[in-house]
Amino acid sequence: MSKPRILILGKRGGILQWYEGLLAAQTSLPEFSIHGFAFNHNHWQERFFKKLLKLIGANTEHYTARLLAKKIQQIQPDIILIADLFYLDTSILKALQTAKPKATIYHWIGDFFDQRLTASQSTIDQFLFTDSTFIEDAHLLGISQATYLPLAFNPQVFCPPALPTARHHQLLLIGAWSENRQALLSQLDIPITIYGKGWDQLKAKHVTVHPYNISLTQVASLYQQYQYVLNIINRSNTRIGLNMRCFEAMGAGATLITEYSSDLERCFDIDNDLIYFNNATELTDKMASHPLIDAKASCQKVHQQHTYAERIKLIVQLTNRSTKKSI
Repeated sequence: MSKPRILILGKRGGILQWYEGLLAAQTSLPEFSIHGFAFNHNHWQERFFKKLLKLIGANTEHYTARLLAKKIQQIQPDIILIADLFYLDTSILKALQTAKPKATIYHWIGDFFDQRLTASQSTIDQFLFTDSTFIEDAHLLGISQATYLPLAFNPQVFCPPALPTARHHQLLLIGAWSENRQALLSQLDIPITIYGKGWDQLKAKHVTVHPYNISLTQVASLYQQYQYVLNIINRSNTRIGLNMRCFEAMGAGATLITEYSSDLERCFDIDNDLIYFNNATELTDKMASHPLIDAKASCQKVHQQHTYAERIKLIVQLTNRSTKKSI
């Protein structure tokens, strides 16, 4: 009997490497056959050809759709999982339809979306949202097939250091600038190191800014060097959804210091796994008390429960329940 086949669709080379993280789950899931198809490009020849198509004003989506249909024909997937927010072109939707009825198609979304998402409603079997409030947003658009599924992390990238090492105890924030993030940080007076594009506009004595993006491997290395990783919700793309940082920091053995969100309680024991705050005053008070969290236990928990492999297992379970068969 052949292994169940899962086809991951996404964007190759994204700063968060959501697509790559899902493909890396194959190492932990030998019972499945996981394949990938990137909407932007799958190799340098395809990337080059798409640039040529753009130069002559041709529609690259039609070309991508033909490649996708060929991939579907080759793989014959049981599950197709689209990771990240894409408003799918009609030609792409037609290519996805060629996978039916064999394949169950999921679209996993982590950002605010709009009416354009309804164009794929008849093709997508289930929309998966990383922010629980997005389910109501989807219902308001007439999308009923909506489920909460939090983000996860790649344990091949985010893991504790091989040897115990002393960690820096100032706060570390790695992420994009946003207005609400700057507003909160401006109210603090505790040492913070920040990496990310746009942060050069934050002028404060207590902040050390590196105003540029860094690679994911550099992020993982810093999470191994700092004890406290700060998370502030970026309200330009989500309300209360947990970002990858919430899982990656713990996965690297650091203590997560995060703005409170009710979605935290869906994933963690918030009084023991992490340190949460509701405002700058509460964050200052908690850091002044030298908070102690069993980071080793938190790390073990995320490696057991919050990897991309575990999310894929949940999707397979959801498929088996909805189709009343085992794939």
